[in-house]
Amino acid sequence: MPEYGIILLNLGGPDSTKSVEKFLYNLFSDPDIFKFPFPSLTQKAFAKLISKLRSKKVSKYYQKIGGRSPILSYTLVQAKLLEKKLEPFLDCKVYIGMRYWRPFIDEALERALKDNSQKIILLPLYPQYSTTTTGSSFNEFYRAMKRLNIISHGFDIKQIIEIKSYPDNELYIKALAERIEEAVENFNDEDFKSFAVLFSAHSLPVKLIQNGDPYFYEITKSYNAVTNYLQNNSKLKEIFKNTRMILCFQSKVGPTKWLEPSTVDSVIKLADEGVKNLLVVPLSFVSDNIETLYELGIFVKDIAIKNGVQKFIVTEALNDSETFIEALKNIVLEAVKNEK
Repeated sequence: MPEYGIILLNLGGPDSTKSVEKFLYNLFSDPDIFKFPFPSLTQKAFAKLISKLRSKKVSKYYQKIGGRSPILSYTLVQAKLLEKKLEPFLDCKVYIGMRYWRPFIDEALERALKDNSQKIILLPLYPQYSTTTTGSSFNEFYRAMKRLNIISHGFDIKQIIEIKSYPDNELYIKALAERIEEAVENFNDEDFKSFAVLFSAHSLPVKLIQNGDPYFYEITKSYNAVTNYLQNNSKLKEIFKNTRMILCFQSKVGPTKWLEPSTVDSVIKLADEGVKNLLVVPLSFVSDNIETLYELGIFVKDIAIKNGVQKFIVTEALNDSETFIEALKNIVLEAVKNEK
């Protein structure tokens, strides 16, 4: 009977190309991302149509990165490492609750209840808060509570601890910097004469930010913290003091205005200015996924090379980073301390 059940919240991803259409249906059915005036009438029809139209193309992208999303395998490693790190400090078990594919948030909650967890900690694997990611996962968790009639298990809402975000957590930033330092080893002194670093974050519609979503503010906090670390605390700070670094956004969908500059436009602009060597850092992802492996590693890379970039490297996401797991451990312990 663990005192704390920690649920790692993440996006999830299809476990085969056959799952892509259903995964997209779950994504486009999310009312926290796609808002309709009459959701009960239009949301599911829209989701069914869009997922069917997009699944063939998206399946091809997954085929190029191994035929499935790697998110679950990395999250399983993160869960195991976190549980081991917390073991000396906290009576807990770590579960995985994905928003759009298995294991779903319901399943994580059911497992935590079956193990008789006394309290639940919601730990998003989204360092920067958005209503479309962490907010959506929290909403789904509370819907799952109702579906499972969790109150009948003797649970009270006061037994839930929400961790909302950690965009400039010191160890999270250090973990990002370590991945960048590792990737920089692929460049030589000659490369640094024409070198830039692009921090690419998932984009969001501007209207959402204007309506109060803090995502852009929190992404900027992460960007400022990691560039400051690189220029002042990194073992390679002499390189980064003279390096051009840019924040940009990827994965725009639909005709509405999204956060800019786009990653593609930024790559073309730098190439036009004569930059020959690019290091790309996926800023808002803690696990490699289709956006880091396909969109950045294949699609954007092809555009860069065609426009004259000679060396294009994408840093590995945090995945099994010990420093990142240490950050998560400290974030959990701080949340427990503040709750008491």
